[in-house]
Amino acid sequence: MTETVYDVAVIGAGIIGTCVAERLQHEGKKVALIDRQGPGEGCSKGNAGHFATDIILPLANLQNLLSVPKLMLDPMGPLTIGARYFPKLLPWLLRYGWAAMPHNTKRSIEAIKVLNRPSIERFEVLLKRTGLSELMSKRGALTVYQSAKAASKNAKHAEFVKAHGVNVEQLSGDEVRALEPALDKSIYGGLYYPDTSHTINPYRLVTSLAQCFTVNGGTLMNQEVVDIDLTDAAVVKLKTPSADIRAKEVVIACGAWSKTLAAKVGHKVPLETERGYHLMLPEPEVKLTRPVVSFERSFVLTPMEQGLRLAGTVELAGLEAPEHFQRADILFEHAKALLPRVDRQGAQKWMGHRPSLPDSLPVIGRSPKHHQVLFAFGHQHLGLTQAAVTADLIYEAVFNQPHQVDMTPFRVDRF
Repeated sequence: MTETVYDVAVIGAGIIGTCVAERLQHEGKKVALIDRQGPGEGCSKGNAGHFATDIILPLANLQNLLSVPKLMLDPMGPLTIGARYFPKLLPWLLRYGWAAMPHNTKRSIEAIKVLNRPSIERFEVLLKRTGLSELMSKRGALTVYQSAKAASKNAKHAEFVKAHGVNVEQLSGDEVRALEPALDKSIYGGLYYPDTSHTINPYRLVTSLAQCFTVNGGTLMNQEVVDIDLTDAAVVKLKTPSADIRAKEVVIACGAWSKTLAAKVGHKVPLETERGYHLMLPEPEVKLTRPVVSFERSFVLTPMEQGLRLAGTVELAGLEAPEHFQRADILFEHAKALLPRVDRQGAQKWMGHRPSLPDSLPVIGRSPKHHQVLFAFGHQHLGLTQAAVTADLIYEAVFNQPHQVDMTPFRVDRF
């Protein structure tokens, strides 16, 4: 019996890996999509659902760096660091500090813009081709302020993003409430980003794309890849507990778990996880029509077909620590400040692992050591936003097409 050799094996069936696999399969490659849990069961299941093209400032910036001590002292704040994990995290934090220096942040901004600028257009093409356009809602997004002080503090940000090509409008409190009447009268004002979008169900988006992939001939495997054998120059062997999977090329796209596999092919990558929490309110008793970000409270409320999702808190504690679901409960307290009538009846808590590199940029492209190996991981808070564009870039690499953008900022060996 002849053993199957795939053209490409994609490890990881989150939004990044699924978009990559579907694109390569659509272009004629024989593709296996491999995940230890199944499509969308990781970070992609519980994200905020926001195609956040307005976010061009990396998390690694001087303002965020200087605010870390204050954030750490706030029990209701958006950031916490596990005390036991801190020594292991320290090298990553030092790299983060260097990446936050103004000259490095400037370079990261330009790289993020390269991925964000065409992202919604590329997703629209993908969703139209797969018959899933209903899953994207194009109603823009709001960032709201609860005080004049906050509005003044963030005034320069509007000018900053506008200077970088982001369409933004400054609104009064009344203008904000005209868009979202459920918001509290205390809202002082906000910013409106008319060109952004959101998905009404990020999990259904991933699983539906995976279904399109399999219906059209792709192979989906529920396996954990534990090792990669590159001794054969023609065929990569992916080791799983039950069998070997053979492919001519492999794409490592398994989010926060990509670090181990990257090391097995000779690349030491400073990848950490931001443990993100959400609280899903199935019967919120209030209605929003677009994502609303609280400037002061650093969280987002996104309307979805399952209810209202509250997301945005960050915990740096690695892959193994138990969940701290009080981080999700905090989100409801914040939500009440914006939506006093909001109800948490039937609320569901979730935690997932965002894959984060210290410079806030992903790793995309071929390994400079092994031509058969490609990478697509580390998109931090912008995995959903940048997934279709990442699939384009991997397509160009696999089909030996010239890249339309400078890939240097995304190289695996940049650290």
